[in-house]
Amino acid sequence: MSTSRKKKTSISRRKQQSSRSTPILILCIDRDDDLGEKTNLKSPIIGSKNCQNAGMKLAISDPEEADANAIFGAIKTYNELSRSGRKCEVAIVTGTHSGGFKSDDKIRRQIQTIVNKTKMIDAIIVSDDSDESNIIPLVQDFVSINSIQRIVIKHSGALEETYAVLGRYLNMLIFDQRYSKFALGIPGLLFLSWAFLALFNLLEQAITVTLAILGMAFVIRGFDLDRLTRSLPKLELTSYVRLFSTVAGSLVLIIGIFLGASRLSIAISSNQAAASASNLISSAPELIGVFLNESIFLLWIGFGLFISGDLLSNWIIERKRRVIRGVILLLTLIFLFLPIQQFSKLLIGAGDTFTFIASLIFGLAGSFFSVIFLYQRYIRLPRSRRK
Repeated sequence: MSTSRKKKTSISRRKQQSSRSTPILILCIDRDDDLGEKTNLKSPIIGSKNCQNAGMKLAISDPEEADANAIFGAIKTYNELSRSGRKCEVAIVTGTHSGGFKSDDKIRRQIQTIVNKTKMIDAIIVSDDSDESNIIPLVQDFVSINSIQRIVIKHSGALEETYAVLGRYLNMLIFDQRYSKFALGIPGLLFLSWAFLALFNLLEQAITVTLAILGMAFVIRGFDLDRLTRSLPKLELTSYVRLFSTVAGSLVLIIGIFLGASRLSIAISSNQAAASASNLISSAPELIGVFLNESIFLLWIGFGLFISGDLLSNWIIERKRRVIRGVILLLTLIFLFLPIQQFSKLLIGAGDTFTFIASLIFGLAGSFFSVIFLYQRYIRLPRSRRK
């Protein structure tokens, strides 16, 4: 047992020695090509002296450049490993100033060139990038990453990360169309409206115009109207029927509610219903009757348009069950009209109880026989024929 343990320990020591003797590449990555933009140097740059000259040129051209610190950090790591007897090499690769896929593709090609020239497959990555997830995918296909060193100026580490996050959000707000139309479009529209108001000496209306523009923007975004507008040309044929019925039904409902509310406000002011809470409670049934009596016809037409649009679109695409349900719902709406109308008249003292009860019985009977007839004619009979 002791000899086998000695053999295992000797094997592990040999592995450690072999791993320590493996050549290692210290790779400094400049993703946005500040080195090329400010010194006109071409990458990749290989060798300690070449990298040192490049770092000095970059530091002289821009003493506040963080990539210069990253280059000198890579050279420092190279010197420490060289003094310890480790075979190593240092190199610099750069992307493009615009970033994105082209930048990453350029870095990959340069890394492959360095690996082919140095024959080194282990690497230490040095960069000033605050997000390591941006770097790892560029390197891991070509070399084994032993370590990642992020070079940040000591007194501004947290500040640099904050700037990086703010920079991403500002870039998104300015160049991403999903956000720029609200982050830039709405303020731009406000400034233009103020300018026009100033031309006509109407700046006292600025608050009203501002509230109107903001309200319109909130409605558009809240109800997703901008996406709905863009999707209109891509709608199916049946969707246009539903769109028309929805818009028409909504308009009729709005008019009905407006007329009912107008009549309600007149009734409240005439009988002093809002004078006290007790008057409002005692007058509530009459006020409900006033609102319903004035608006019920238009409300029922609006609901009918909603149901009819859905019914017709299902009929076009031959969804028989849904068509039958739509017909039953439409008939139920028709049968309910007279009872609710009589109910509203009873609340304002102009209806008849017998007529109200008779309309309820007639509506219930009509709904029942309609359901039985449609079920027997279009659902049960086809099933029996199939059997």
